[in-house]
Amino acid sequence: MRLNYRWQATIVLVLGLFMAVLDNTIVSVALPQIQKAFNTSFDTVTWVSTGYFLSQAAVIPIIGYLSDRLGTKVVYLTALGLFTVGSALCVFAPNEELLIVFRVIQGLGGGAMMPTAFTLIYRLFGPTERGPVTATVGIPVFLAPAFGPTIGGYLTTTFDWSAIFTINLPIGLIAIVLGLFILHNRAQERAAAGEEHASQGQRVDIAGLLLSMLGFTTLVYGITEAGTRGWVDPIVISLMAAGGVILIVFAIVELFIASDPVINLRLFAQYTFAISNLLLWVVSAVLFGSLFLLPFFFENVQGNTPLTAGLWLMAQGIATAIGMVFGGQLYNRVGPRPLAFVGLILLAVGTYGLTQLDVSTSGGALQGWLILRGLGLGLTNTSLQTVALSAVSNKAMARASSLLNVMRMVFSAVGVAVLTTYLSQQATSYAITAKQGVQAIPPSGIAMTCAATVGAHAEALKNCVTQHVTVMGLNDTFWLVLIGCVICIFIALVLGRDPALEAAKRARAHGEVVQAEVPVAIGE
Repeated sequence: MRLNYRWQATIVLVLGLFMAVLDNTIVSVALPQIQKAFNTSFDTVTWVSTGYFLSQAAVIPIIGYLSDRLGTKVVYLTALGLFTVGSALCVFAPNEELLIVFRVIQGLGGGAMMPTAFTLIYRLFGPTERGPVTATVGIPVFLAPAFGPTIGGYLTTTFDWSAIFTINLPIGLIAIVLGLFILHNRAQERAAAGEEHASQGQRVDIAGLLLSMLGFTTLVYGITEAGTRGWVDPIVISLMAAGGVILIVFAIVELFIASDPVINLRLFAQYTFAISNLLLWVVSAVLFGSLFLLPFFFENVQGNTPLTAGLWLMAQGIATAIGMVFGGQLYNRVGPRPLAFVGLILLAVGTYGLTQLDVSTSGGALQGWLILRGLGLGLTNTSLQTVALSAVSNKAMARASSLLNVMRMVFSAVGVAVLTTYLSQQATSYAITAKQGVQAIPPSGIAMTCAATVGAHAEALKNCVTQHVTVMGLNDTFWLVLIGCVICIFIALVLGRDPALEAAKRARAHGEVVQAEVPVAIGE
């Protein structure tokens, strides 16, 4: 059976997306090897990850704007080329400084692929077809973080750290060749959409381009540093304040000055877009921000390898993919609100199981809870991603996709920073109490439990107490995540409806034939 153009294009886009998202997590397990290979400090080598993340934050806000002016094929293939070239350069990096530079190049390409891919796909498929296609595209996006540590652990163990970049080269080259021959060019895109170029004859929004890149990068960097330095650190405060001020100026320019703004902030005036984005922000903060907690538990508390930790977490990724498939099939039948509501309940129930950790909790014992979380995440993401863009016109789709993706990135960074800080604070608080118990005669509390387990040997007792206070801090942090899930459940009750589905229901009620291409008007 020959696939039509829409699905051929989707396969090309998915290949690039999988690589870009995979590289967010696959590198983390290779950092110790990279540090050893270049004989550098850990603070320096962490920029291999940070540089990639920040370059994504810089490029995502402007990609929709560039896609409208240059065409999505040009932008996507340029991004894919940057990512592939960056990967090749990383393989042969002679020192840590150049490796960081090459990771920035790779990140520029990786960050640009996400909004471009969703823009093109949402333009290719009609509003009533977007639930299933969102699930199809979302599966590799959500599987990549789950498989990243496992793939990275295998490659670094079997070969060396450069293998995590080498694997991108054949996939990237295949995707580029397929994209060149399959994806429609700029003229074909406009002809298929039946529209003229909205930006023709309008001035390029140079101020918006520069302010958005600088503002989002500065803000995200400040939030990221807050997770390690603390929220009251002068550098963190300065970065976040500077980023906030720049983004306020950016908003003024976009709303009142620019004739062709980089990002259409007026989209937030539309109820469905605003509420679904609010939910996506909270979900990103409390759930994607919590992705580091379980690997931390498996590796730092229990002493497992990154490969083992990755294997334990694979079930959640697979369950997410299954949840997205079901969500895509059910979206047109039940609508976004019931899917989001049920998905968030599953997320909350699964998260509750993670509030009951102890030092001896095995990865196997957590599989049921992780599967529930994965199913919930799949249902939630499919419904929210689809309904968020359901009331956006094809003409406004590129910039709406950029706006959605950059805000999710910001709130993911907020989630990581907040949960990291909270975990550190809670563990420190428990450690103070535990220290008092160790000094007591006889030992009390955690110290008494550890003394009964490992004896009175000072080093063993200290390690045992550290493990216990860390787990207690993790439990408290998962309670914070659970509270966020519950808040999302109530917000989901007021989630807007998909206008295309509502139009289709009305058409069926009148005995009319429902067309896949239901027109939408917001953002015209």
